[in-house]
Amino acid sequence: MLLLVCAALILRVVLALRPGIWGDEIFSLAMATGHSLEHPAAEARSALGDFVQPPGVEPSSTFRRYVEHQHPPAGPDRVIRAVRLSDTSPPLYYLLLNGWTRVLGTGDAALRFFSLLWAVLTLPLLWLLGRDVGGRAVGGVAVVLYAWSPPSVFYSVEGRMYSLVWLLATALAWQTLQLSRRGVRSSAAAAWLGIAAAGLYTHYFFLFVWLAFGAWLLAWPGRMSRPAAAALVAGSALAAAPWYLQVPESLSRWRVTGAWLSDPLGWPEIATRPFELAWSLLAGGSLWGGSPAVDALLALAYLLLALWIMRQGGLRELFSPDRLLVWAWVAAAVLGPYVFDLVRHTGASRIPRYVLSGLPAAMLLASLAIQQLRPRLRALFVGLVIAAWTAGLWPIVRQPSRPGAVYPALASELDRWAEPGDVVVVHSIPSGVIGLSRYLGRDLPLAASIEPLGLRQPDDLAALLAGRRRVALVQVHNIGQPSSAEPWLRTHRRLAGRRVYDGTRDALSPDLASLSPAMQAALAQHRLVEIFYFEPIEFEPIEGPSVVPARR
Repeated sequence: MLLLVCAALILRVVLALRPGIWGDEIFSLAMATGHSLEHPAAEARSALGDFVQPPGVEPSSTFRRYVEHQHPPAGPDRVIRAVRLSDTSPPLYYLLLNGWTRVLGTGDAALRFFSLLWAVLTLPLLWLLGRDVGGRAVGGVAVVLYAWSPPSVFYSVEGRMYSLVWLLATALAWQTLQLSRRGVRSSAAAAWLGIAAAGLYTHYFFLFVWLAFGAWLLAWPGRMSRPAAAALVAGSALAAAPWYLQVPESLSRWRVTGAWLSDPLGWPEIATRPFELAWSLLAGGSLWGGSPAVDALLALAYLLLALWIMRQGGLRELFSPDRLLVWAWVAAAVLGPYVFDLVRHTGASRIPRYVLSGLPAAMLLASLAIQQLRPRLRALFVGLVIAAWTAGLWPIVRQPSRPGAVYPALASELDRWAEPGDVVVVHSIPSGVIGLSRYLGRDLPLAASIEPLGLRQPDDLAALLAGRRRVALVQVHNIGQPSSAEPWLRTHRRLAGRRVYDGTRDALSPDLASLSPAMQAALAQHRLVEIFYFEPIEFEPIEGPSVVPARR
């Protein structure tokens, strides 16, 4: 077990050292360095680090500063202000990341190792919790499963707050169990309050897990009284109230990407979504790859295990009061976003990462079920699960970049293409413009075109591009709408080349005809990353519409 866990940690270190981050990770660095990105243009305050779309062409270094610390670095007040204006998460993760990046910098590896730290710290807590609810073997198997779970591997090296949520949820579950078994002590009560408040200030969907633990503590207080349990729940609610009271106002604010959850669940999604979310915690495949056939076989193995437990009469053991804490944890993590969607008519539960707070609990439940097998069958079943998960792990290891981390490939292409007198127009959101600028090896002339801000009109391009010889129009990030610059450029310039980003090769492909039907559909809906190359009309035509102009 120790060797398996160490091997999984080495894998994470290798993945964390890969360069290239995606839009949400760019957003993490912007918030942690005190830069707001998603506010209305009229509310931008440049002196406080807010993103401002320049009216003209600027060097790409102008945009890189939004993910770097200023001198002196932004303090907690600036970070909290940026989160209020831009984000839909509480500020604790960004405050901690602010301190981390002041010491270790804002590089890709520094950002990823911050997440890896919390994922590693979850391991001993998960072992303690597993030991307390089922014995040392349960704790050991849960740790091994957590170490090799594809979602755990993937999100433990992503520059977001999910691994911190794992740590806080696991710590709160263990502390809840300790209070029930040992009664109220001042240190234990203070720890429970502090962990609960920290979780509530890290991610809004931690609220569902916190409610589940509070409800379990009220139902099975053990050696503590129900009034004491109620006081703990009320105390943590009061601690989080200063931030949560302004949540309705914050969520109602306009943001550049504010409509991304606006599509409500439809039929049959409403009936199937909870089961799909629950399965996402145990399956090997996900958005980044995997094998549906292997996942189907894994689901069959779990089903056979459940039937065997039922036949042996082991269900009662799985639903003892202590283990109901773990069940409540999983149920709250899965059903919370689903109920949120039903109430608010949104589509948050379409995004599997929003149920990640239940991942450690899912590993514990799987371990508790596997524990009922004989030792040799137990080892065989764990090996079967890990082997099945390799189908989901292999794409993470094999693909040269993480999904969405397109900026290094784009930057490399533009560094090769650009010559004096050329300009790059970026059709994206603020984090997309910043992400591209972050990886450019040269300080290229760049014009930001952020359509939702409404600051750039097609007629402005004549003045913007005056004196510029060639133009590269980059469409990056899923805005879902075409660039208003593209038809103007097609009219006033010659389209000399077009390339589409292929994530499986982490490269830009000129062969649009060879795209899969799914990619062709995404291309028609403006959901793919593309570069259009335009030249002045008076230039001689270049053979082949998809050939990038050679250097002159």
